[in-house]
Amino acid sequence: QGRFHAIPLAATLGVPLYINAEVSMPVIKSFVDMGMSPGAALALIITGAGTSIGAITGAFVIAKKRIVGLVVGSLWLGAVMAGYVYDLVLALA
Repeated sequence: QGRFHAIPLAATLGVPLYINAEVSMPVIKSFVDMGMSPGAALALIITGAGTSIGAITGAFVIAKKRIVGLVVGSLWLGAVMAGYVYDLVLALA
């Protein structure tokens, strides 16, 4: 906790992974119990649920690289911003 780079790193790690609903909550809870910030956990959940290597590869079949990059980049940026806001709200509460 308190590490500025933890949230972007968690969001980046979540992009190639597929984290489904059945697995995500116990895994994320164990990460938070081991010291991961809740904002980083949120960023990992958002990118893990929204993207995966398979989904990105499939998107290349139906869309141009620029569009796929825009979608993945927007999801990553939104996850990072949500993670920082969530940590800020928890710090102020």
